[in-house]
Formats: sequence, C-alpha cells, structure tokens
Amino acid sequence: MPGPSGGLLEELSTGIEGVPVISPPDLTGHQTVDTSRVRRVSKETADSLATRYRLREGDVVLVRQSTTGLGRQALVTREQQGWLFATSCLRIAVTSDRLLPSYLLHYLGHAPVRRWLSNRANPGQAVETLTTANLAQLPVLLPGLDSQQALAGALDEINTQLRTHEELSRRLGLLSRAVLTAQLGDARLDGH
Repeated sequence: MPGPSGGLLEELSTGIEGVPVISPPDLTGHQTVDTSRVRRVSKETADSLATRYRLREGDVVLVRQSTTGLGRQALVTREQQGWLFATSCLRIAVTSDRLLPSYLLHYLGHAPVRRWLSNRANPGQAVETLTTANLAQLPVLLPGLDSQQALAGALDEINTQLRTHEELSRRLGLLSRAVLTAQLGDARLDGH
C-alpha cells in the first residue's frame, strides 16, 4: 500500500517534534532507515490520517517511485512502530505465517527481483513507479522457515559488517585529514 498523498503531508519539517515520516532518501543501501534526516509531521496531522498509514514492526517499506533507487527497502523495527511512510513508498505487511519479514526484505533486494520490479514500473518514464498491483504479481520463492531464517540471519550479519566497515572508513578519512591539519595547519596555499 502506498503512503498518504503528498498533500496530506505538506507540513513535513526537520524538527525534533512530531511523528517521523519515512521517505526514499531515508532508506539506506543496507536495508535500514537512516533516522538522522527523517522529517516529521505534527502529532495532530498524524492522528488525522487513517491507521493504515502507521507502520508496524516487521513491515517492509519499499521505494515505489524514484528516478534512482526504485526498490530500496528496509524492515520496520520496534523503534519505528507508529511512524508514517511517504507516498513515494509502499508498505508491505507480512500476514502469512509461511513468510518471515526479514527473508522478504532480503528477497526484495535480490538483483533478479529488483530487475523484475524495475521492468514493471512503467519503463521508459522519467520517474519509475511501482504499483501495488505490480507488486502483488511478484513471484516469491518460498523455502521453509528454517531456511528463510538462516539466509536472513547470514545476510543481516553481512549488512552489519558492511555498515561497520563503511563507518570505520569514514572515521579513518576524518582522522587522516585531522592529522595532516594538525601537522601542516590549514592555511591556504595561494597566499590569501
């Protein structure tokens, strides 16, 4: 299901008050939500929207409309329960006891699945848009629950390691610049 129309979320702000709204830029390449930039709406606006726009732990949020990044996804955590999602996203609520949300999350990130989604998202248009009808037609390969759990667990660990290494690389880059600045100063070389 897509999020509420943009008109219903006109007052998005970057303040710390209100109910967070997950938008495509908030979904990382590692299937998580970057909460540092999440915009918010007032509690009154959030309360005026139907409960179907409220996220629940275990939901999958998927970018449905984008010029780049169609299909990026994240699993809603306990911390994000009750948040909203923007109209350019879809919420997938897993209702089958034969499908683990964490497996579906990784399945949606699989390259053949992403190509399948992209091929059905009005190809040739400037902004790709995936509809709920397109998504409902997606064939989902469904191994047993034990296999789903093992696969999702392994992929979660890989994503954790990737995030750790990226953060380490970012910090080492900052340290490198700080060491050079401490030793050489930061004076401009052009004499100004």
